Amino acid sequence: AARAEAKEIASADKTTFFAGDIGGTNARLQVWQVDASGASSLKFEKTYSTSDHPTFESCVADLYKDSEVDKASVSAACFAVAGPVADDRCAMTNIEWVVDGPKLSEAFEIKTVKVINDFAAVGYGVLDLSDDEIVTLNPGTAADARGPVAVLGPGTGLGEAMLFWNNEKAEYDVVPSEGSHADFAPRGETQRALLAFCEETLGECEIEQVCCGSGVVRIYEFLKAHRGAADKPELDPAGVTTAALDGTCPVAKEAVDVFLAILGAEAANLALKCLATGGVYIGGGIPPRLMAIIEKGGLLEGYLHKACRYTGVREGFPLHIILNDKIGLAGAKVYAMRQL
Repeated sequence: AARAEAKEIASADKTTFFAGDIGGTNARLQVWQVDASGASSLKFEKTYSTSDHPTFESCVADLYKDSEVDKASVSAACFAVAGPVADDRCAMTNIEWVVDGPKLSEAFEIKTVKVINDFAAVGYGVLDLSDDEIVTLNPGTAADARGPVAVLGPGTGLGEAMLFWNNEKAEYDVVPSEGSHADFAPRGETQRALLAFCEETLGECEIEQVCCGSGVVRIYEFLKAHRGAADKPELDPAGVTTAALDGTCPVAKEAVDVFLAILGAEAANLALKCLATGGVYIGGGIPPRLMAIIEKGGLLEGYLHKACRYTGVREGFPLHIILNDKIGLAGAKVYAMRQL
């Protein structure tokens, strides 16, 4: 079916472009077409194992072959990568790939090839979300369709970005952030004890260190000691969240509750710093898995912080959970379309 579909990819009145999301294990690549009206349609999609390809160039070559796309028809590409990006180039962190936009442009005769950080791509992906791809926890009393947007997402780490409306371009610009490496500001006795635990074991406590996958485990290990429950088993992030969801471990349940309270607080901190009347979007791999617990209100409680004198301002910022697990790929598509 893919090959039959691919034969349609050379239509003269349509423009073809690539989008990709590249991690340490897999490269998810797509072929899109956009017509004169600006409507886009997905023509081909495949996930390639990075271990099967010595270079990213060989992966792109396979995309051409598998999709049967005409080499001369591809006008632009955008690849979101897990790693630091400078001048459309990234030497990836966990694999020996270099994703180099100018070299790819020359090798495959693509006019424009952009390389962006994977969380910047999440920021652009927010612009492509449909209503059924989000869950709204707070509709916002000061919602503004062109207001600043805050995006954060706990997964392996904690990514953060902001979007600001550009009047000249009539579109949003994404501004990356390293806010997740700011200091953790605890609330209440348990979180203060968690801070002390992290400072003792790590020498510091960034927000990311208590608000990502390994952060969930760190909170769980802290609570085992803090609650006199050292006999509880060692668990990885998925083990902690599973035990919390099925109710088999009260320590895991408390760890997830603390994690969500911290995530809600950090979402509000980011919102306050950019006045996110355009909305706050929480992505990452962990929150969608925890919706059954999130819907009980702990994250929203941490976000609104009723004891805070600025709770009314916090209520103004819409808060959404992103359910789309291909949000980075959607962002690469948005940014690629801007190059056409």
